[in-house]
Amino acid sequence: MNSYSANTPAECLTLESKLSEISRVVPPWIERLASLHAISDRTRYAMDLCLEEVLSNIVRHGYACESSRAIIIRYVSQRDGFTLVVEDEAPPFNPLITEDPPIPRSLENASVGGQGIHLVKQFADAIEYEPMPSGNRLIIKFISPETSRAVV
Repeated sequence: MNSYSANTPAECLTLESKLSEISRVVPPWIERLASLHAISDRTRYAMDLCLEEVLSNIVRHGYACESSRAIIIRYVSQRDGFTLVVEDEAPPFNPLITEDPPIPRSLENASVGGQGIHLVKQFADAIEYEPMPSGNRLIIKFISPETSRAVV
């Protein structure tokens, strides 16, 4: 098991389990990280989308909208990119073993919701799940474009 410690306090964020907290707190935090670490707009968008999906699932399903619970997010720099680590104290749930819902053939056939985990899988470079004694840890990895080009 890896150690996922944030390098600085600014690289760690603790949220209350409220949907309103996600849109109020996460985008400015991502902007600060992007500015500090020269993260591209494309990757910033992917970070925001992935976190919004994961965090809203934790609030809605893991905590059943119980607003007094905490969610911890850490940004961890690595030599080939960075990782976002999301930890909660919800009942165990491994999103990687759930089946992706069928992709609708048209907008008329589409239903609201159900595509979040699929989107995270599409926008992140890698995802790992680790059960913890008192909750869940989801590791969302992003490889920096400079590194991925060099590995050709």
